[in-house]
Amino acid sequence: MTFYRYISALLLLLSTSYVLTTSVVFAQVNVNLRSGSHDEYSRLVFDWPEKAGYNISKSGSQLSLSFEKQANIDLGSVNSESLKNIGTVNVTSSAGSNLGVTIQIKPNSKFRHFKIGNRVIIDVYNASGSIQKTVATKPPVQEHQKQEPSVTALTQQKLETAVPEHAGVTKLSGIEPHVITLTATKSVGLAVFERAGFLWLVFDRPNLKTTPVVAGAQKEKLPKLEKMDVANATAYRMPKPEGYNFYGEGGGLLWRVVMTPNPRRASPVAPVVAKLNANEIKGGTLNWPFVAVRKVIKFTDPLVGDEITVVTTEGSEDFSGPARQYVELNVLPSIVGLAFVAKADGVSATKVHKGVDITRPQGLALSSKQDTALAVLKDDIEKEQDFFEDEEKTEHVSRIYNFDRWEMGGLKALDNNRQILMRGVGSKKGSAKVEDILTLAKLNLANNRGPEALGLLSVAAQELPGIDENSEFLALRGAAKALSGKLDGALDDLSEPSLKQYTETNYWRAMVLAGVEDWQQADAVMPTDFDLLETYPTQIQKPIVLVLAEVSLRAGKISQAEELLALLEAEFSTMSLSQQSAWKYLNGELERQEGDLEQAIENWQTLITGRDDYYRAKAGLSLTKLQLERKKITPAKAIDRLEGLRYAWRGDELETLINYRLGEVYVDNDDYLKGLSVLRNAISLSPDSNISREVTDYMTETFRRIFTDGTLNNISPLDAISIYDEFKELTPIGEEGDIFVQNLAERLVDIDLLGRASDLLEYQLEHRLKGDAVTPVAIRLAAIQLIDGKPDNALISLEKASNALAQSSVDNKVTLKQEISLLKARALSKSNRASEALSLLDKLPNDEDVNRLRADIAWNAGQWGQAAEAFSSLISDENISLTRPANDYQTNLIINQAIALNLSGDRTALSSLRARYKDLLAQTPKAKIFDLVTRPRQLGMLESQDSITSLISEVDLFGEFLENYKSSK
Repeated sequence: MTFYRYISALLLLLSTSYVLTTSVVFAQVNVNLRSGSHDEYSRLVFDWPEKAGYNISKSGSQLSLSFEKQANIDLGSVNSESLKNIGTVNVTSSAGSNLGVTIQIKPNSKFRHFKIGNRVIIDVYNASGSIQKTVATKPPVQEHQKQEPSVTALTQQKLETAVPEHAGVTKLSGIEPHVITLTATKSVGLAVFERAGFLWLVFDRPNLKTTPVVAGAQKEKLPKLEKMDVANATAYRMPKPEGYNFYGEGGGLLWRVVMTPNPRRASPVAPVVAKLNANEIKGGTLNWPFVAVRKVIKFTDPLVGDEITVVTTEGSEDFSGPARQYVELNVLPSIVGLAFVAKADGVSATKVHKGVDITRPQGLALSSKQDTALAVLKDDIEKEQDFFEDEEKTEHVSRIYNFDRWEMGGLKALDNNRQILMRGVGSKKGSAKVEDILTLAKLNLANNRGPEALGLLSVAAQELPGIDENSEFLALRGAAKALSGKLDGALDDLSEPSLKQYTETNYWRAMVLAGVEDWQQADAVMPTDFDLLETYPTQIQKPIVLVLAEVSLRAGKISQAEELLALLEAEFSTMSLSQQSAWKYLNGELERQEGDLEQAIENWQTLITGRDDYYRAKAGLSLTKLQLERKKITPAKAIDRLEGLRYAWRGDELETLINYRLGEVYVDNDDYLKGLSVLRNAISLSPDSNISREVTDYMTETFRRIFTDGTLNNISPLDAISIYDEFKELTPIGEEGDIFVQNLAERLVDIDLLGRASDLLEYQLEHRLKGDAVTPVAIRLAAIQLIDGKPDNALISLEKASNALAQSSVDNKVTLKQEISLLKARALSKSNRASEALSLLDKLPNDEDVNRLRADIAWNAGQWGQAAEAFSSLISDENISLTRPANDYQTNLIINQAIALNLSGDRTALSSLRARYKDLLAQTPKAKIFDLVTRPRQLGMLESQDSITSLISEVDLFGEFLENYKSSK
């Protein structure tokens, strides 16, 4: 009866297919909106059938989202849910305009948004307060949307989509891969199988709110998924497109059904035959040892009318594979889980500890276990052979890696696949042998076995010289080197000009450039479309996506990094410890860049106490920097932490970064000597790298700042000279470097380290300075040498100054020449050549400096007449008033002139001086001295010679000039 109903249905379909030719057409695309609840945020996912740009903004308690395309959207499912952080979602766009929606949130909520493929994702984080949901508005009907199809059209559509594959399903031209995806917030089991030309997807939750989404270049040409009425489950079916192979991936929260024209190596779970009595036909049980059986579901096939039993599973590795026929049941071809149709009464499936059992009350009629195993093995071998015969088909010019085909069942089947291939290699020669070796290399590469793949590629190159010039071979070897850590060689292979047409290699180039710490170049070459990465096997996807996410974050591309990290969110539990640590660290950095600093700190804190040494150090560095910037810890505490981190991780860029940051903290806290020492150590850890060049620039700028912007005045002179001696290689060439040294010399003069200051300036005059720059430095050196009591050295310096000035074209030649003469006169006097000194001064204009020096020289040479004359000029310059008190300098000038007149024997001038200034000096502490010196007596005779001698020794007028000269520089 069942067979009759099936044939009748087919005849009905075939007999009516030529009459009804019209199908329903919709002008608008439909966007599927679904929601999800997480511990820290609520999520909305706008699932478009194609890519659509968008803009988003927040105003008070509302998010406004506007897309760049028109679409229909059903808000009923989301608005019927109770989401912690999201209220009502409304459509704001009018008919005929691009889709726009508003999302009700709490006023102080933070949110993030990003794209993954065709999906736009909005996450709204936990916040205080509540949301008062409003009444949802009804989405407008688009003006160009077609009216509801007629009954005739609906019937035609149903009949057309019900036609089995062998009954005339049109084959797509230029077939490309597609993916059917379903995500959920609660784990869901799945079975996917084929029956009567249909592909069935049966989910074991009846209240499933999300729907499967088809993605791919020709998705509009594919048959539509039709929701079927199945008790205790949610089921969909679609006519199976011709030319495709189907594979299941994922499980639990994220399921994918891959549709590809390229066969994969698949490893179905083989049944185990159990018989109570090996000699009996009856009494058997079939056991499929699935790892994660969920439910057993039964329903009636609406087309054939018989009952299908479905076994759902929580992981894609559990599937029965090709069709199998037994006496009392037919097992349907299944890519996820198991489905069968009973041919006898009482056949049932039962979930057991080790998978699922299929049997009858009196047992199944089965062949022996050995016979069954032999049949399965034969089937596997045939599939293996078919795979390799079809392997060289290409999918798209920009794609060169077909990892989803090459992995052949993944890690679970890796060892078995390698054994099968190795047996084939041993029996072949020439190109056939090399082809199998390359297939082995692809298998290892797709399963993240880089060193193994690299070794096989090396063997292939030896077996077939010249193959290493092939672009595909270079791409394979470049990827294998990248996964093996041979980054320089990988970059050479991947940068081959013949690979430029394959944009996919830019993912790998970016990964390699990041590995050699060229983050800027990695960002420059990295593609911005990551759809292709979604098709990568997870063992390849995880490492490359994590690196690309870090590249994005270092470039400040927050949305791009968010999209990449979201690709791995569902795979977190399957990651290694290192990958989980990387994902958490990068999420912390993402949150920091988004301004959610508390969440970033929380993420990094968990890593600091974790088991991964690398990310414990990396998170410690980032956390310390963030807390120091926010003034949550003192600089001293930051230094303690960073000093500890220096020994927590040794080698590579991280150690350099730790030393870099530690040096910065020392410098920021004015410990320049320690900071620059740590920074120099950082450079030595990563020579010739980008980070070392960055540290060098920072050191050079710090050194420059110390000696040019006044910082030097806040550093002890001993530290200043230590910094210069230790890091003098940072002194820039040219005028700026000369200023460095001159500023340091002045700082040394301030603390009377005159010899060190002279050494610095002498070195400049001998080795660095030329032209107009020589004269002022030579003059300054001479002044310092005079202060240091080295007049002969000063004369040498002044000779250099004079010679340079003669060749100079400066505007202030006259001023510089007089300055040289004054200093030379002083040096001559200090060398006991007073007559030469006074003769030199006679050639200069009588200004205050000249008169002071003349008085000083004459005084110290005992030439009292000239001294008295010079003091007279100085007193005249002061314009001393007899009606107001004299200051100390004026008082000393008058007394010094009186002494000079007394000792020169000029009684007339002395009496005149006494008469003029007696009353004025009577008001000063030196009245008695003035009276003593000017009292009328025999010429040249003073009552207190000791007092006069003491006064003479105290006079050093030009010494005061030098001190003023010193402080004015």
